Amino acid sequence: MYRRSLLTRGSLRAGKILLWSLLALSLLSLGRVAAAKADESVDACGMQDAGGVNNVFVGYETFGIVAANYCGQAEQSLQLANDSKNTIPPGQSSGWVATAPAGLEIAGATVPSMQLFDTVGTGYVADFYWANGGSQRVDDAWSSYSVGGIFPSSIFGFDLECSSSGTTCPADAAAFLVDDVQLDVREIVNPSITALGGNNLWYKGASEYVRGSGWSIAYSASAPSGIASMSASQNGQPVQLPIAPGCPVPNHTVWQQCPGTQTWSPTISLSGNGAQQLVLSATSAAGNTSPYTESIDVDNQAPTVSLAGPSTALSTAGTQYITATATTGPSGLGAIDCSVDGGPTQSYKSSPASIPVSGLGNHAISCTATNQSYNSAGQVAVSTPATSSLDIQEPSVSVATFSTIKGLKCGKVKDREKVKVLKHGKVHVKTVVKKVTKCHPRVVVKKICHDHHCKKQRVVEIPHTVQQSETRAGYGKSATVSGWLGTSSGVALGGQQMSIMTAPNNGSNAFTQAATVTTAADGTWTATLPPGPSRLVEAVFGGTSAVAPASSAELQLVVPASIKLVSISPRKIAWGGTVHISGDILGGYLPTTGELVRLRIGYGKASTTYGVQTHVTGAGSFSTTYTFGAGDPSVRRRYWFELSTLPVGDFAYAPGSSRRLSVLVGGHPKKKKTTPKKHHKAKHKKKKHAKHHKAKKHHKTKKNHKKARRR
Repeated sequence: MYRRSLLTRGSLRAGKILLWSLLALSLLSLGRVAAAKADESVDACGMQDAGGVNNVFVGYETFGIVAANYCGQAEQSLQLANDSKNTIPPGQSSGWVATAPAGLEIAGATVPSMQLFDTVGTGYVADFYWANGGSQRVDDAWSSYSVGGIFPSSIFGFDLECSSSGTTCPADAAAFLVDDVQLDVREIVNPSITALGGNNLWYKGASEYVRGSGWSIAYSASAPSGIASMSASQNGQPVQLPIAPGCPVPNHTVWQQCPGTQTWSPTISLSGNGAQQLVLSATSAAGNTSPYTESIDVDNQAPTVSLAGPSTALSTAGTQYITATATTGPSGLGAIDCSVDGGPTQSYKSSPASIPVSGLGNHAISCTATNQSYNSAGQVAVSTPATSSLDIQEPSVSVATFSTIKGLKCGKVKDREKVKVLKHGKVHVKTVVKKVTKCHPRVVVKKICHDHHCKKQRVVEIPHTVQQSETRAGYGKSATVSGWLGTSSGVALGGQQMSIMTAPNNGSNAFTQAATVTTAADGTWTATLPPGPSRLVEAVFGGTSAVAPASSAELQLVVPASIKLVSISPRKIAWGGTVHISGDILGGYLPTTGELVRLRIGYGKASTTYGVQTHVTGAGSFSTTYTFGAGDPSVRRRYWFELSTLPVGDFAYAPGSSRRLSVLVGGHPKKKKTTPKKHHKAKHKKKKHAKHHKAKKHHKTKKNHKKARRR
């Protein structure tokens, strides 16, 4: 009923109505406060919302002035009007006020449209107001925009008041209608973020190294204006799944336009190594963004452990050590855990670690390594086990030479051997005594000195050689090598197989087996090496379950290359003439880069060197020329030529030289005779005729001989 009378009276007073259709009264501009990025717009009457409700302003009334809510109706809004029945005492007012929640403040306001009735001369006044006593007077003429006060403010409101001094204000239906108020609201706090769960990567990655998959980065975010979006990035790459919660359609008719608190629970996998960035972020409805960054230390490198050390050792060498070396990523070593022969595990905190091994026999060593990088289950990374074996044996000695073995003492001894025999249907063990020849090293008395104190001591003298570690064999000739095998205590090892190994003397250490031989009862052996190139020779004993392997010192067999001076032509030549020389390098393999050959030229005892060609390749055949200088025609000299290889490249033979061939040099070069063409033809015809006549005569003679034989 009130609404109808108000509209009626409003239509009757159309001349007094100030209709500001879509007029923007910007109280923000009057307050000189710049709009911020983190502002939101709150529509007090829902002009931007189909619902058209008021969720922002709260009305207050006094007797006779009514505060009515008509939001969402055409040209109606938040109204303040006299009830057309009662007069109003001075100082009484009704109004609407918006109070910003904690974390928000009102930075400005806009009134797109409003209406004002019967305030001029009636004692009624209309005002907009805000905190700190700031206000803006509005009258029927609406002639002033000057507003005092300072924004931002915690409140913003408007009221209709009887301001007469000493008299009441009439009941004339004075009204103040505000169709809509759009508040510019600033959020003064950033969204807050909380990582959820004690095993959250957010808390783990900053205090220890982490790795692997399944890490939770769940977090919640809240803001006074609501949470519009949530996001996370891992080392600069956005986390895609699960889809983060958002706020597709913010509600602009309320202060908190999106859900005030939202929760997101993604999990991520870690790859790579080193410091990486984890960013959790939330954006409020007002536009404030809070990115929180944590440095995550990542170590995905799987630890490894390797074992190094001897695979065999001598019992006389004392305790042996296997070295365990661990490799880890940036988190560092946790421990190296090792056991010997399945025994208790021993933990070592540094790398490399030395694992002691002792006692005769074959020992098994096993080790693992851990790092200090934890997965989402709280477990450190463990390497694949590394294993090694060490066989501790009695030592043996192997010597080899191109000459003879010295230092053995041989004699007849009784050797008892147990054999099984069948007697009366039963098996009996019988001891058979045989006389056999056994050889052992000699025992000598030597003076042993330590720290200037000397004493005589019996010492086993290991067989030695008349030292000949190098010998020469002709091209295509075989060579003989000899040696001895026994224990370090001097006991000969008979009946053992020795491998005679050879390798090119080029630093490659590429030994291959050239021959095998079995040691005699006194431990000696002799083998014949087949023809071949220069090479290193070594005698190798493979060892037994009780005796360690042994290798002799390297011997050097030198075989010179065979280089052949095939021909020199002509063998007689004048001064200034040129001879043609050809040759071959024998001996098999020529390196791909070729073999360097030189040509030596001599006269008597004097000689000089002249390069043939830098390198000879292919099958080894080559040719060259040599031109003599001008000389005295009356002088004749005999020069000799010799070819030799040089010790360069990868040729498997030692340098060798060819035979010498000589050339007689003297006189002037012969000049070619020029014959007229006609004379030349006649001469050629004459020669041809003579040749034919000679052949005919020979044929006739041959025919006569045949007739004579028939007779």
